[in-house]
Amino acid sequence: MDKRVIYGNGRVYTVDERCPWAQAFCVEGTKFIAVGTEEEVAEKAGADAEYIDLHRKTVLPGFIDSHIHAVQGCAEVLFKVDLARAQSKEDCLNAVRDFYEAHPDIDFLEGAGWINTYFDDHGPRKEWLDEIAADIPIVLDSGDHHSIWANSAAIRLAGVTKDTVIEGGVLEKDADTGELSGTFRECAQEPFHAIKPVYSVDKVKKAVRYLEEMMGQLGLTMVHDPMVELYTNYYEAYKVMDQAGELKVKIRGSFMARPESVDSMLEDYQTERTAAGAGTRFAANSIKVLVDGVVEGATAFLKKPYAHRPDYYGEPVWSQAGLNRLCSWAEHHGFQMHFHVIGDAAVDQMLTALECSAAENGQPNIRPIGAHMQIVDKDDYQRLRERQVVVSANPYWFAKEKGYFYGLEVPFLGEERAENEYPMRSLAEEAGLVLSSGSDFPVTQPPAPLLGIQMGVIRCDFRDDADDPSNVLNAKEALTVEEMIRTFTLDAAYADFAEDITGSITPGKFADFVVLDKNIFEVPADTIGQIPILMTVSEGNVIYDAQAH
Repeated sequence: MDKRVIYGNGRVYTVDERCPWAQAFCVEGTKFIAVGTEEEVAEKAGADAEYIDLHRKTVLPGFIDSHIHAVQGCAEVLFKVDLARAQSKEDCLNAVRDFYEAHPDIDFLEGAGWINTYFDDHGPRKEWLDEIAADIPIVLDSGDHHSIWANSAAIRLAGVTKDTVIEGGVLEKDADTGELSGTFRECAQEPFHAIKPVYSVDKVKKAVRYLEEMMGQLGLTMVHDPMVELYTNYYEAYKVMDQAGELKVKIRGSFMARPESVDSMLEDYQTERTAAGAGTRFAANSIKVLVDGVVEGATAFLKKPYAHRPDYYGEPVWSQAGLNRLCSWAEHHGFQMHFHVIGDAAVDQMLTALECSAAENGQPNIRPIGAHMQIVDKDDYQRLRERQVVVSANPYWFAKEKGYFYGLEVPFLGEERAENEYPMRSLAEEAGLVLSSGSDFPVTQPPAPLLGIQMGVIRCDFRDDADDPSNVLNAKEALTVEEMIRTFTLDAAYADFAEDITGSITPGKFADFVVLDKNIFEVPADTIGQIPILMTVSEGNVIYDAQAH
């Protein structure tokens, strides 16, 4: 029999409505076996149980990130030029130049993290990178991963010219010459992804281990990777490590689908769903589609035109017919659909596809995920309720970020749409939807759930004064601390059909929990993100201990 360990003298917020608060709990092996008062737990655990005193610290269920580009994001942090800390065009170019000078023997330079607001509407230029290195390809992903900045050598290697047409993609061109500017958006990124160096499985494993270390430090015990690419070593590393018993945390994934290749992959989705479930901590049972792009690239699909381009509505990545076919096929074969939807017209496309699937298959939809949901038409709330869409929100973005909100979102969307973006409370109360939260790491760095909880409560940039109403984004959409915790725990588990095994501190579930240094319910809301993590436990195993660090 596994050793029994009592964690007692704590303030345990269980996220279990049957017993919301407890003093103690007992772990046997990988599971909780008792939760309640000191006396109740001691009686269940028995006299031989080990006792760990929590010293009145607050305990929550282990956090779950419902949208994190897990291993690819960590590979970027470890192996590429980091542009996430850049604050300007010049910072980006200096970082690339410094990296190249420090690695003079490289034959392909990769980076990630540049921001659209540093450049004009046509994006950064290839010539600026050519001045740094003209003889090797340079490919730099934007921070939102919806655009690529490339130099001339990379453009030649990718086989792209000014006459190239890519469905669902935007090839930015110089307004005066008509030549390629060097920025490629949405599906136009694919030729550049195809020429990137392939990391070995062993190298990708290093990124997975970095992921697990980061998760422990942030209190995360489960994540959902929404962009699992078949036929890649990123995916292979997940499978190999899980089947070898090397994963310390639970990872769920969505297989990526693109309009130009999806028809040839349908059989493989079914085969690989079985293969992915051969271990114990990794599984993939959903299919991800990018319905549109992003506001900052002017590729989000809107019902009303962009404010700065009155004849332009953005770029749908999928035709409605193509999206309908995939959704119907996926749900017929038992897959959950995971939709990237930024604009309200993209939300409409998602709903139309789900309605088509339900009618064609004669069955309810399978907990479809609506990721991001930045601009949502309230006229669609009833349709969202009928489809029971599960929201995968990004509370880290619920803010009027300096230089971004007024410098880009208001000019692109107009003030009314910008002020009403990222609904939360109304989606829960008026549309009746389940809300989960995710970081979209590496877009958000670090993917700290406590910061996400804070920003979901105050809807203000953590660097600004939340007491100033002008800094707050649509305050009526704010959630309570309890509600935000649920989006990072039980309801995030629900989004992955995992609510029976994790997401709350409940007997019979996996012993996934995090110990905080301060009481999250008593500190000022604008300091929640600063609460230190003392310990993170995944399936009964300590994966982070602040004292050991």
